[in-house]
Amino acid sequence: MKRIALLTLRDANCPDPNIVDLGYRQLVESAVRVPLDRQAGASIDEMRKGIRVLDALDRAQEVLELEDADWDFLKQKVERMPWAMTDRRFIQFYDDIVQATEAPRDPARADGVASA
Repeated sequence: MKRIALLTLRDANCPDPNIVDLGYRQLVESAVRVPLDRQAGASIDEMRKGIRVLDALDRAQEVLELEDADWDFLKQKVERMPWAMTDRRFIQFYDDIVQATEAPRDPARADGVASA
């Protein structure tokens, strides 16, 4: 079981208050919806795996809980996700997904390690 805190990140360096916060919930959904093979599209198997992650996301409040196979699928999706721009928050999201453990990473800790 892997647990990922569903954070919402604001760009602290952006002076424009109209810039939208970056939410993990929306990023997970976007990553799952993009086919692994963008040329061929998603297979039925890929859709079924994606729906399992989306169902877990629907059930989640503050923490997304995924079985190891579902986390591995999400990790694969995030690793292949095309990013629209360079942003530190995307790196934090990527790291939180790829390095997920049984305890969600604690964003308050400087080293970002999982909390017990």
